[in-house]
Amino acid sequence: MMKKRKLGIGLLLMLAVVVTTGTFAYWASGLNGATTDYAATVTIGEGAAASSTITLGAKTSTGDALIPSGRGSDGTDDTATWTIPVEWDTTAAEFAGDAGTLAVTVEYSMSGNTYTSAQLDDMFSFSVTGDGAITEGEAAQDVVVTVVFDQEPSSEAIYDDVINETLTVTITFTVTVD
Repeated sequence: MMKKRKLGIGLLLMLAVVVTTGTFAYWASGLNGATTDYAATVTIGEGAAASSTITLGAKTSTGDALIPSGRGSDGTDDTATWTIPVEWDTTAAEFAGDAGTLAVTVEYSMSGNTYTSAQLDDMFSFSVTGDGAITEGEAAQDVVVTVVFDQEPSSEAIYDDVINETLTVTITFTVTVD
């Protein structure tokens, strides 16, 4: 019986080892993967506006030594006219043929005196033809700016200031993309 007891004790020990190993293997039956987040950042750029240019061709002009309307030949010696070819271009191919609106503004100044634009507007007026729709890359279109000396100076003092002075007409061309 002693042998049976030793055998029983051996079997119990062996059973304890098997059960312990089996339990350990059960709790760590496999290796799971791991997950970690990394927040990577990058700044999103912004598109730069492509530039375009307005090219002015050779201008032609008429009118010199202007006198007020009604004091000479109206439409001749009271008028100065500039014809200016205007072309709108960009080097960015993706904008080829885009439509725009050409606006022309006129400002006067006179060397030798300090008359304001409003005071000069009382004596001179202007008209513009050829402004409006313009297409990028197309052939130049003529813009005609006409300035008329349509009102005499309001006083002899102003007359004395403006005779033989140079009237500078600043013509600004602006294209707005449609």
